[in-house]
Amino acid sequence: MSSRTNGPAPAFDSPQPDSTASGLGKWLPLLVLCLAQLSTSGDNATLSIATGALIKDLNAPMDLVSIANAMYSLAAGSLMVAAGMVGLIVGWKKTFRVGCALLFCAEITAFFSPNMEVFTYGARLLSGIGGSFMIPSVLGLIASNYRGREQAVAFGAIGAASGVSFAAGPIICGLLVDHLGWRYAFGAIACLCVVIFLGSFIVPTPPKPARKVVFDLPGVLLTVIGLFSVILGFLKVSSWGLFTPFSPPFTVLGLSPAPFLVLFGIVVLALMLKWERHREATTGSALIPMSFIGTPQVRNGLYLTAFIFLAYGSGIFVTVSFVQVVAGLTAIQTGLMILPFALGVVVFSLGLPVIYKNANPKRMCQAALVIGAVGSIACILGFDLSSYSAVVPFGMCLIGISMGIISAYSSYCVTSALPPRDAQQSGGVQATSRNVGQAIGVAVCGMVMLTAITMSVQSTAHGDARLSDATRGKVSAIAVIPYLSDGKFSELMLDHGIDQADMPVLTDVYKHARLDATRAGMIATALMTLLFLFGTRNLPTSTQVTRAKDADLLEKLADTTPSV
Repeated sequence: MSSRTNGPAPAFDSPQPDSTASGLGKWLPLLVLCLAQLSTSGDNATLSIATGALIKDLNAPMDLVSIANAMYSLAAGSLMVAAGMVGLIVGWKKTFRVGCALLFCAEITAFFSPNMEVFTYGARLLSGIGGSFMIPSVLGLIASNYRGREQAVAFGAIGAASGVSFAAGPIICGLLVDHLGWRYAFGAIACLCVVIFLGSFIVPTPPKPARKVVFDLPGVLLTVIGLFSVILGFLKVSSWGLFTPFSPPFTVLGLSPAPFLVLFGIVVLALMLKWERHREATTGSALIPMSFIGTPQVRNGLYLTAFIFLAYGSGIFVTVSFVQVVAGLTAIQTGLMILPFALGVVVFSLGLPVIYKNANPKRMCQAALVIGAVGSIACILGFDLSSYSAVVPFGMCLIGISMGIISAYSSYCVTSALPPRDAQQSGGVQATSRNVGQAIGVAVCGMVMLTAITMSVQSTAHGDARLSDATRGKVSAIAVIPYLSDGKFSELMLDHGIDQADMPVLTDVYKHARLDATRAGMIATALMTLLFLFGTRNLPTSTQVTRAKDADLLEKLADTTPSV
């Protein structure tokens, strides 16, 4: 490549790591960063394992559990790119510590939460904001403090930390939940945050950017408003209704406000993209560079990045809801049940690129999506009225394999098609895609399950002659029937004035409706997985060929990008 003398200033000063650093002095900082990755992953794993305990101890309704599951991804996904820009301005190490402190506050809030509202809108929101600062900082610190093969090893270690959290997190969290309670599981993560914060003092401080970066406040506001509106609109369909209003706080032209909220969010995001196009043209920088939007391969890579956690969020949400609420598994039993899923992620995300070095990314990703859809269908066949068969862990393993394969190639698909400067910025955008994907997966499955169970119970009860006319009328008047255990369902119906004599028949109706709703949730997961096949057309077919062909083009693109 030709040298440049009149191009834009480099995005970063060249860091000067201590060449004499070796052994523990070189890799202890990486251990701290890996622990940071584990803390955020462990926070989400604890919530998944503690679902049954939260429903029992805090009387948590299923729609609020769905929001709690999505809140981290929603907050982190909305703020990740903005926090990355803050890291460029104030320094990665400072934002890393801010994220660690916020995550500590989140875990303490979870420990002392008196109800599900405080847990959801306090602890989960804080954890999402903390993660939005911490994860881009981890990537920035590695990129700044490691070079060449050492940087590749460091990024591999971060990926391994995520895989270990999938495999060991559910079991460790399950032990804590079962023997000490869910509060102490979150308290343990708070203690880990203290260790990480103290460990940050041994992490080298990277240099600040040579180029001045101006914070994009309008872009941040538009992004947050748009994403929150879209995701909350999806989340509220189950409780507000899709078109016919259930029990919303207000209506729009006599209809449920949920689809209008989604539409509003899409309009705001469209305005955000127009603003980012203008900002990049005038200042040379943007929250979302146009190369991300205008390059088909990058778009496809980001779609697949979103799939990774969409499959995790939807598959785990549906399966854990069933095995804990219906089958009555303890937290540790749940962790062991989803262990094949975690092993599928670890083995294929870390081992596949090493064993199959000359793979075709396009074909591998397409095969992965088919495997994921087959895994979802397998889970459907394994659910029964009050238990599950070995087919369910097998199906979850296939979903994990699908996630692992996509994880192995999605980042390459994004970075290999970007100019060097934008490739450096892609980490935050990829992390945002993952978190938003998880939020959408949980939201869609929660919506499908609650809608399916409500409609099934009401329609079946309405035509069941064994039930009294009064019971059929009262069941039809219930706005939303949540996903509950048999005992909790009986309590809910008695609270609505249902005759005790009708409860055996109505409970049997509910069991079949609940099974149908569980299967509907996995069908939604399978359909969403297959839809991602439409986003694979522009993926590269070879890693080495694409890199050689595009290297000079990326250099020229970087040369023509205006500097700030």
